[in-house]
Amino acid sequence: MQLTKYGREYALNFEEIKIFLSKENLTALLYFSIKPKKTDDAYVSFCPEVSPEIIKQLIELSKNYILQYTNFHQVTFNPTGYHDGTIETYSYQDVGNINEVLNSFDPERVEGIEDVADKFSFYCLDVQDANDSMKIFRRVTKFKKLYSKGFLAAFEGHRLNRLDQKMLGIDGDVDLVAFKNELLIFNHTSLERIFRINERYAAMATKAIGKLKASNKIENFDQFEEDCMNDARVQKTLTKLLREEGLFESCFNHFENIINTIDVFNLDIDVRPAPDEKIIYEDKSQLNDILRILSDSYYKSLIRGKPGIDTNRT
Repeated sequence: MQLTKYGREYALNFEEIKIFLSKENLTALLYFSIKPKKTDDAYVSFCPEVSPEIIKQLIELSKNYILQYTNFHQVTFNPTGYHDGTIETYSYQDVGNINEVLNSFDPERVEGIEDVADKFSFYCLDVQDANDSMKIFRRVTKFKKLYSKGFLAAFEGHRLNRLDQKMLGIDGDVDLVAFKNELLIFNHTSLERIFRINERYAAMATKAIGKLKASNKIENFDQFEEDCMNDARVQKTLTKLLREEGLFESCFNHFENIINTIDVFNLDIDVRPAPDEKIIYEDKSQLNDILRILSDSYYKSLIRGKPGIDTNRT
């Protein structure tokens, strides 16, 4: 299956993943990582010693989980929502800070893991052969709870001396797979929890706002910009819409249709008439309707001429 995004074709091949994880000569390191709460702080990862038996078990559990999704339809990651029956994909460059995470993986950092075990955000199984590598991520939400119930019993110094699934929280499930410079996403929320994806949304929303400002078609634009950037949902929507080449440059080309749409759907939006045509922005209660106008979400059916809203657009 081929997917198109930003003019390029890509897809992750499950057969290729199966072949890679079935190789006999694989080696792997297991990293436990802390995602910083502050933007200026760095990720910190630890690499305990793990027996070959545990590594082999983790690889097999991960492979079995991943291959359950072989026949699922692959779609581009959608910041605004996930559709059942699909597997989302995302390129490294779109994540934004994946290199920051990967650069935190230091196989020499083994000391002190017991002292911070209750702060781990996720773990990553870094699987390698002579030519390639695959990184398998799983978010951990119960370490703090598990820590108080004897989580450290799974460690002997800096060595992970057994795989106690109930205590350690390693269940063989997979949230993300990083392979061939692409991410395969099994858990939509985990992409945002593991990486600094919200910062990526803010940067992309700022770029979209700049395009809208250049159009000079929204009155009270400073307030519009402030309200957009203070709403995480709007940032995600703008990020999604930015993928459509030329959308923000052309969305006001047929302003008479915008006026007609406001009338047909009885939207609480005023406009300034020609020759200085503009949408008059008043407050954030209008954001959703304006985003739908920008994304061309309003329509009439061809047969019955019935008005409707394509909610998947935003």
